[in-house]
Amino acid sequence: MAKLSTLMAILALSVATHGHPSTEEAEQAYFESRRQVVANTKHNLEKCINSPASRALRNRAVARRAARATELRQRFGIKTAAAAHVRRDSASLEKWASISHDYTASGFDLNTPTDVIFASNTTCALVPETIIGPYFVDGELLRTDITDGEPGVRTHVDFQFINIKTCEPVPELVIDVWQANSTGVYSGVSAPSQGGLKTNFGRGIQVSNSDGVVEFDTIFPGHYVGRTNHIHVMSTDQANLLLNGTFEGGTVRHIGQTYFDQSLIAAVEAVEPYVRNKQNVTSNLQDKYTGDQATPEYDPFFKHVYLGDSVDDGILVWLTIGLDLDANYNKNRTPAAHWHPGGGTDKRNGTGTLSSEL
Repeated sequence: MAKLSTLMAILALSVATHGHPSTEEAEQAYFESRRQVVANTKHNLEKCINSPASRALRNRAVARRAARATELRQRFGIKTAAAAHVRRDSASLEKWASISHDYTASGFDLNTPTDVIFASNTTCALVPETIIGPYFVDGELLRTDITDGEPGVRTHVDFQFINIKTCEPVPELVIDVWQANSTGVYSGVSAPSQGGLKTNFGRGIQVSNSDGVVEFDTIFPGHYVGRTNHIHVMSTDQANLLLNGTFEGGTVRHIGQTYFDQSLIAAVEAVEPYVRNKQNVTSNLQDKYTGDQATPEYDPFFKHVYLGDSVDDGILVWLTIGLDLDANYNKNRTPAAHWHPGGGTDKRNGTGTLSSEL
């Protein structure tokens, strides 16, 4: 395991020191290091993925996701359910983008076995870190519902985290998620055209349970200039939960970005309020960070099912992420702001003052 940990340390230092590779030579070195990490990770996973404990974990994931879909349909009074739209593993981003994931013609319906529709992708490899982006905010609150009244397509997110060396779930991780709203606007930051320091939609934290699972209720994120629709996710180990509903300390084990099929994006963005998003569209293939995460061994795209006959009824999305618990990305944890109820501290304007900006 020493070789993998050493490679991870090199990648962490590279990204922390230089950010995203800016020259062709740096990019080639970065991706070669990533290739080695993924190859080692895949080898580690193959040794344990078919153990009895790992199979039991997959079975529990199947049952959980099937039960959650049923509960969501009942909660929102959805009487029918469309055929499943399921994200499958593919060899490359280009191949993923060219494949239709509408399995209606294949006979996926309410009678399809749940172990087919909701099978957990626990064979995923670790995705070496991508940039944290300019809109991360620390001090976010422990909560499941992060919509804050924002309009959009209801989206239930199921993340599962496993240890790449043992294939066992990772409990007691603090999982940060953050995303744009339906028109491509982020809350919590003072950057131009964003929501301002008083807003908090699309942000929250959860602590993974004994199966390494966190779940969030949100809306489908919109696109914005230069970026396709995506959700950011950060995993922090050994953090201290605070009485005010947030956390401090700990070690960042993974910083990633997760994506959606282009066909699903097209379906969502054809409905209100997404049709009002006037920012230039960037597809998955055009977004350089989507390609940055994609490898033959790892699929950064959510699997998904419609809860009803169309996206208007909502969707359930899920993804299993492998973590190296020896990784340390604390140097990459650079917030744009710190959240406070009623306002926020801008961390990048050099003043450190509490702002009341809307």
